[in-house]
Parts: sequence; structure tokens; C-alpha cells
Amino acid sequence: MPKRLSHQVDLNLLELFLAVYGSRNLTVAGRELGLSQPAMSRALTRLRHAYGDQLFVRQPHGLLPTPFADRLSESLHKALDIVRQTLQTPPFVPEAEQRVFTLAMSDISEQVFLPELADRVSALAPGVHLRTSQIQGKALREALADGSVDLAIGHLRLDPEGLQSDRLFTARYACIARRDHPEIRARLTMANFRKLGHVVSSGSITGHAPVLEGILASRTVGASIALRVGHFLSIGRIVAQTDYIATIPRTLAATFEDAWGVKMYEPPLRLPPYDVSQFWHERFAREPGLAWLRGVVRELFAR
Repeated sequence: MPKRLSHQVDLNLLELFLAVYGSRNLTVAGRELGLSQPAMSRALTRLRHAYGDQLFVRQPHGLLPTPFADRLSESLHKALDIVRQTLQTPPFVPEAEQRVFTLAMSDISEQVFLPELADRVSALAPGVHLRTSQIQGKALREALADGSVDLAIGHLRLDPEGLQSDRLFTARYACIARRDHPEIRARLTMANFRKLGHVVSSGSITGHAPVLEGILASRTVGASIALRVGHFLSIGRIVAQTDYIATIPRTLAATFEDAWGVKMYEPPLRLPPYDVSQFWHERFAREPGLAWLRGVVRELFAR
């Protein structure tokens, strides 16, 4: 059975061997490695014992390698070059990269963040492309862990085990209603909020639904949910064509004002703010491409 390398030598000893082989002088090699001559002598003794060979023979003007040491030198140079390569992280060169990143995003994030992010990535890295997924919950955490999803962006419900995150900003909610709503005057009152039917999205990967539905159903509010939909993006048109109202992220409400002609109102009650973050698995924390992408996201949206 071959000897286990970890019990006999380590990389430092192998580097020491190559230094001695190159200089043919124990003192010179020790100076190069920052080791005293006694330390060098002890290390050389360990190497001789590990390999069962004298390795170097003293001569009047230095050390002469044995034939075994000559063969060993060639092999170790190749082996240590391979080891060094594994320790060097290849740089990520955006303009030369050919790659697809998969982002887990809700329909809200696709609407609010994706256009600007896609435009910036395209400008910086023409060969890099994005695709999105609305995978959620435990499946999303597993996808981040196995690398099938690179990054998740939004206000997301995620088990934090094994994940790292970067808070981009804190956001707030707003209410929307159609502009010519017969029940609403200059502002949305608490009476309006209780009386009018609400549209909510329950199918999103975000953490909004549990919070908002909990508030609407609370004893102090007692509002009614008139319609549940699977996606936030459908809410704008529904509200524009009905007497329903909705409480949604403010950034999305502003988008709906322009797209559907709805009106945005301050909520008549205090609603908790929420954080929008990007999430990735700790396995990929130092992967150069993902580090670059996280930096682009941070540059665009952190505030």
C-alpha cells in the first residue's frame, strides 16, 4: 500500500526540496524561504526519510542531487504547477465572457429591476445573457445550493441556512385605485380601506402576501379580499377596470400609474417597510462571475 502523503510530507516540504534543488545550497535555499539553517536541515531529514533516498550529497561547493532527486524534481515541478493553478482564481473578464446567469425573481422584480439590469449587463458583457425563474421556497434554496439558480433578487421568503444576502434598499407599500373611483375623494380613508374589496396576489415567490393578507384580515382592520390572483402584474389592469383597490409595493404602484392610469394613494394605516435583497449560496460566494453580477446589481439598485 502506498504511503499517505499527508503523513509523510506537505506542500511546504516539497517547495523546500525544489528550492534546495535549484540553488544546490541549503543556506541560500533557507534565505529564499525565510528559514534558518537548522530548520532547513531538519526538513531535509524529513524528506530523506519520506522518500528513502539521500536526495542530496554534500560536495565542496554545494549539494549534488542524487539520480532519484533529479527524477523527483521534474515530477514535483509539474505537480506543484497544477496545485498552484487550483489556488489561482481565474479572472472574470466581462467583455470576453460567454455565459448565462439564472435569476430567481418575482414578477414584481422582473417589472421593476430587470429592464435596467439587462441593459447594463448587455452593455458591460455582450456575451452574458440573463434568464429568470419564479421557483420558490425550499426548491429555490436548493437551486441556489446546486447552482441551477445563480442569484435571487427581491423581498423573498427563504430559509437562510447556507445563504448569504446583501440588502439593496428598504421599500414601502402604496395603495392604488382607478382614477375616477366613485368612493374615493382626495385621499384614501380608513373607511374606504375597510369597505372596498381588495385584490391580492397569493402566488408570488415574495414575502408580501402573508404580511398584507394578515393585516387585511386583522381585527383592527377587517377589510375584505374580493379577488386573489397569481401574479402582481395582473393587479394594475384589474384595479383600473373595477372598483377594487390594492396594496402593493410602491415601486410597482408607480409603474401601474403610468401603464394603466390608476392613482396611487398613501395607505390610511401604518404598514411595515420591507427589505429588498439579493441572495446567493455560500458555495458560490467567491465565484468571480457571480461576484461581478452581484456588484452590478448593487451598483444599480443599492441605496
